[in-house]
Order: sequence, then C-alpha cells, then structure tokens
Amino acid sequence: MNLIEIRCPVGALDGEDRAQLAGYITAGLVGDEIPVEVPEETMRRARAMTHVGFLALNGWTTGDGPWQPGVTPPMWITMTVPDRWRDETARHAIGWLRRAVRRLDARHGWERSVGDLWIDLAGVPDGSIGLAGRPATADDVLATMTAEFRARTDAGQVDLPEGTVIDPICGMRVKLGKGAITVEDDGVTVGFCAQACRDAYVRQV
Repeated sequence: MNLIEIRCPVGALDGEDRAQLAGYITAGLVGDEIPVEVPEETMRRARAMTHVGFLALNGWTTGDGPWQPGVTPPMWITMTVPDRWRDETARHAIGWLRRAVRRLDARHGWERSVGDLWIDLAGVPDGSIGLAGRPATADDVLATMTAEFRARTDAGQVDLPEGTVIDPICGMRVKLGKGAITVEDDGVTVGFCAQACRDAYVRQV
C-alpha cells in the first residue's frame, strides 16, 4: 500500500513529465531499483497496491507571491502507508521520492531552492485502512500482499541456501547472523527482513 499524491501548480508539468516522474517513483518503491530481493509474487501484488496520482492546483502562492511559469515549480508530495509502517518506511521513501524529483529537475535544468519541495509520509491507523473497500489493518495489507508467495512456501516449493530463512510474513529471504532480526518460536529461529514483519509475526503467535 503506497498511495502517492503529487501536487504542483497548474501548467507546471506536462504529460511526459508526469509519466516520467511516476516511472521514477515506482522503480524505486516496487520496481527494478529497489535495493533488496523480493519474491516476484509479492512484487506483483505490491505493484498493484501502489498508486501515483497528480493534482494540478490553481493559484499556487508562497510567501514570495504567486508561482510564475518558467520558474522551477514547487511540489508537495504526500505518500500514505499503514501507520505501523511509517517510521520504518520514512527514510527510504522520502529519499527515493526526492531522488525521483531531482531526476525530473535535471532533465529540465531546474534548480530547487529551500522550501519548494515538501515530502510528507502519512500513516493510516489500523481499522481505518480501506483494503478493497473494507476496514483492515497493516497486518491485513501485508498478508494480502504476500499471500501467493506464502502459499508456495507452505507447499515446499522454495529452495534456500544454507543459513538463509524465509521471512514468514513477507516472503523475503533473510540471512541469519549478526544483525539479523529474529525471534525464537518453539526452538526454531525465525528471521525477518524488518521490525514491522517481526512485530506482525509476534502478534499472530
């Protein structure tokens, strides 16, 4: 669940700008440029649960007055995620969104000054997430995103190298060792890619 709204002044971006910026953003969140290996079944669902939209606002004005065409356009980006994911997601998500905007700026030769790019990460509390139009939790979103891969894992169709386990929540491969996020469950070491997955697992057992 990555819901991204990009606000800018009317006339600041054309269709090609919007398409390229959306492409940059999705590449780093659910595409070829994400820094970790995620099972294709999970990525397929993650891509379907990621949305990027644009709002062109009339009369955009700052403390310095109205925005003028030909000047680097200000942008205000809001990314909405389940609230339980927010703290762990914020650094990567904000960094990647900034990088995507800079790619667009470089194409136009735009130079940004202080205050003309704002990126907010908003969290939706459990019970207020409308997954498929029904009240849901962060755990429900994660379970939906990973259902296909977990089914393949349960069927014994996933091979793992020595010292590697499958995160039972999201399906990512986790190398055990120093720094690994783990929990002991009936004498078995269970590994997780992130604290959010560990927390979700603990809530289930």
